[in-house]
Amino acid sequence: MDDAALVRLAREGDKQAFAVLLARHRRMLLALCRRALGDPGLAEDAAQEAALEALLGLDRLRQPERFGSWLAGIGLNVCRRWRREQARESWSLAAVTGGRAGPDVGPPVPAAEARPEEAAEAAEAARRVRLAVGRLPAGQRAAVVLFYLVGLAHREVAALLGIRVGAVKTRLHKGRAALRDELQGWWKEDGMGVQTTTGPVPMRVAQVRRQPVAEGRQEQYALLLEEEAGPRRLCIWVGSSEATMIAFALEGAELPRPMAYQFMSALLEATGGRLAEARVTRLDDGTFYAVAVVEGSGGTRELDARPSDALNLALVVGAPIRVDPLVLEAAWAGRGAERFAEAAAYPDGTATIVAQFTAHQEQLRAALRDEP
Repeated sequence: MDDAALVRLAREGDKQAFAVLLARHRRMLLALCRRALGDPGLAEDAAQEAALEALLGLDRLRQPERFGSWLAGIGLNVCRRWRREQARESWSLAAVTGGRAGPDVGPPVPAAEARPEEAAEAAEAARRVRLAVGRLPAGQRAAVVLFYLVGLAHREVAALLGIRVGAVKTRLHKGRAALRDELQGWWKEDGMGVQTTTGPVPMRVAQVRRQPVAEGRQEQYALLLEEEAGPRRLCIWVGSSEATMIAFALEGAELPRPMAYQFMSALLEATGGRLAEARVTRLDDGTFYAVAVVEGSGGTRELDARPSDALNLALVVGAPIRVDPLVLEAAWAGRGAERFAEAAAYPDGTATIVAQFTAHQEQLRAALRDEP
């Protein structure tokens, strides 16, 4: 039979006819995908994706006799889409860092291009904070600078200062309290709503929001966190994979196979450890940092972690999530409220993300089952 006759049979539900069409044009499709992607393994996956799209869209083929060229076009479109998605994910700061204070919008704007009033406000804020930090006692000042400004972990600060990790935490706690007292008047004048809580703030991941990719606009995923017993909120932009896993955890949806965070949980349990809490500790140059507090036979340890990983694991095991109050204040300053509102307005919510991912996986499994 020629292609047109086979297409007519396939449209009528003849799976064998569609299998013959794929077998006839598979070599050509694979060659195109290999040339476009440069990876034989990815080319196989792309060809499978193209075959599935052809099966689902067979009714849209206007010229059945040209099935081969139509399938080739689908294959090339799949490859182009994958290459765009791979480039976007590879260079996404939200994915690499595991948590950003704003969406990825391309290269950062040079300081010279910032609005004059914004530059003046930032300079004044930096001046006030520098003066306040400089007036701290020497021990507190060293701990605050090394932890919050240099970005060292608790253990690294302790090693440099020749003190225990517990002493570092004590100095940081006292330093935060002193800075809050000194800067509170200025923060109130600027409408930053300083809270009196000095310890980490218990929060929960309320939802995941997605801005789909569109012309001139990148795909964005944002986690919306809410204070458990208060009004404070936080928005963290993360990568697509991490956001999807968090969406599954929030929906209580089952995955067909254990993913990375389920494996982490099982591994902790098997070794006698547990995640005591996930804590977002600081915001530095637009990037959030976190620690996973793990308890085991060797005591309690704080492990440096991307916020997206720490939050994912906390949701899987049911561990508490806490955020340093200074992080909340820093994230809410400037355009914090505007960015939270922007993310909250993204069209796709948690349930939609899970439903679309599940439907896509079902389509792939159905295509594999029907493959001769």
